Amino acid sequence: MEDNFDYPVAPAPAEAEEQIDARGHNYSLEAERYVIGCVLLDSDAVVEVMHRIDHDDFYDPRHKAIMQAMEQIYERDEVVEYAKVWEELKKLKKDNQVGGPDYIATILDSVPSVANITSYVEIIEEKSLVRRLMSFCENTKREILAGKKDFKDLSLDADEQLQKIIERRKVVNVQRIKHFTEKVIEMAEGAKLNDSQLLGLDTGFVELNRATSGFQKGELIILAARPGIGKSALAMNIATYACRNSKANVAYFSLEMSNEQLAARILSSFSGIGFKRIRDGKITNKEMLQLTGAQAEVNKLNLYLDVECNTNLDDIRAKCTKLKREDKLDLIVVDYLQLVTDTRGGGSRQEEVSRVSRGLKKMARDFNCPVLALSQLSREVERRNLASSNEDHEPGLSDLRESGSIEQDADVVLFLHRPNSKQSDSEVRKATNHQTKLIIAKNRQGEQTKIPLIFRGPQFTFSEVNENEKEEVKEPETNE
Repeated sequence: MEDNFDYPVAPAPAEAEEQIDARGHNYSLEAERYVIGCVLLDSDAVVEVMHRIDHDDFYDPRHKAIMQAMEQIYERDEVVEYAKVWEELKKLKKDNQVGGPDYIATILDSVPSVANITSYVEIIEEKSLVRRLMSFCENTKREILAGKKDFKDLSLDADEQLQKIIERRKVVNVQRIKHFTEKVIEMAEGAKLNDSQLLGLDTGFVELNRATSGFQKGELIILAARPGIGKSALAMNIATYACRNSKANVAYFSLEMSNEQLAARILSSFSGIGFKRIRDGKITNKEMLQLTGAQAEVNKLNLYLDVECNTNLDDIRAKCTKLKREDKLDLIVVDYLQLVTDTRGGGSRQEEVSRVSRGLKKMARDFNCPVLALSQLSREVERRNLASSNEDHEPGLSDLRESGSIEQDADVVLFLHRPNSKQSDSEVRKATNHQTKLIIAKNRQGEQTKIPLIFRGPQFTFSEVNENEKEEVKEPETNE
């Protein structure tokens, strides 16, 4: 292949020449030659190049082949040098594609210094990403015109492909620890100036905030309990508190109840009027004024509910992606994990739950916000308590239902547990206040502890136990 390129003597990154082909794809042969030459000249440059780009990032077929040969040599932990590259090209049967050993020698002669290699690697990386983005747009257009997929499949495939391109851009060079210690000092100074001492999202519960420093960006928080203990109510309390007091934007996916039921619970919590009284319409004129006042307050919340209540993980991710692009995503709540489905893989139900768990963790990292996912506990907790009526058995991490990967993926695991009561079942159902433990069973960045809470059933509201309430006797229901 004839080479008509004018080789630079001492190129500067800002002056790297850019070409555009007939399809509108841009590239820089100068940058590609420069990087290849640097790898052949300096063994220290090899690591930086190999960890930032690969042969698919090069535009020129000759440069793709040379880079592929260098990758093969590097993977064998051998020195990348001119003679070995040529021999490797012959093994790969790509020596004719390059045009001969003289082309490689010419590249070597054109690079007097490796000083600008980082900037040239960034040029290749950037142009590769732009070409990938253009190809993505062209392929999506062809699929739309072909008319073989409906909008849902097209949008899911497009979101997946686009996410791969975005993730590829996240691959950056390693950095000295100095870069990260400075960020820690900034974080510590910020916390010192902040009266609340919180680094994360305020949950509305003082002791929970103290143990976790608030819900942190990028973390997966699991809240688990047996049915009827109040995990949905606690998640709702945390979500609405974050919206009201921290002005947070919360995406709430309630897969177990309708949005109207969820809204009614929130109005009950804000107004102090029992949920059953609201549902049955048995409220006084005064209480109606309280309810409309609560409505005005709730309407101000940046709380986003899923209209379709779709259980598919891809759909949940797509909706969160839209909110993130609009800068309206500070917390994601999923109620609950075992109801979420993953249609992109086969296997057992346990394997599907594992994929969902990993998917939620990935969402937390990709969207840089906490994800609070509710989870069921196995029946083993109840069996242990029934078998030993005189002893209260608290749930453990092994009780997380259907998948051990939930424990592995989670940064924080919370259990809601109601100790064995000496009252009869009918008395418990009529009780206004239930003493409940919030157990922090796993906490990567903080302590494990137990927090006493009071659950006010009629209003679906949790509150922390004060000194007077610690010895409080449950009272019979009066407002239903």
